[in-house]
Amino acid sequence: MLREIKEVRQYPGELLRRWFDDDENFFDLITWIDDSGSVSGFQLSYTAGGFERAVTWLGGVFSHRLVDAGDNSPLENDSAVLGDTVTYPMARLQRRFIHSSLEIDAQIRKMVLQKLEEFTAEQQLDPDA
Repeated sequence: MLREIKEVRQYPGELLRRWFDDDENFFDLITWIDDSGSVSGFQLSYTAGGFERAVTWLGGVFSHRLVDAGDNSPLENDSAVLGDTVTYPMARLQRRFIHSSLEIDAQIRKMVLQKLEEFTAEQQLDPDA
């Protein structure tokens, strides 16, 4: 189940960030909340097949990319960066998110699910995915 991380660093002049993590280490959800309290963007990271990926909706634009953790050496602590565009069965991802997000803020859950639906429709993926 996704649970909110309460101690999230906030930056002056930027949107409020709310961060949710699940107990299975499959999902991480970061949301950006505007002054009216609405979700203005999110990044849903997930790990599947040994690779981390992220679906991002920000500025009305979607992306779906691999995540490069950036830690190639125990002597370095590089920041994670988004890599190449990827595909993944979005219907499967949505079903898992529906189950994992039952206990998070209802407004955030509704918005993320709505946007995942839009993204899935845009991708014209195989209906059996």
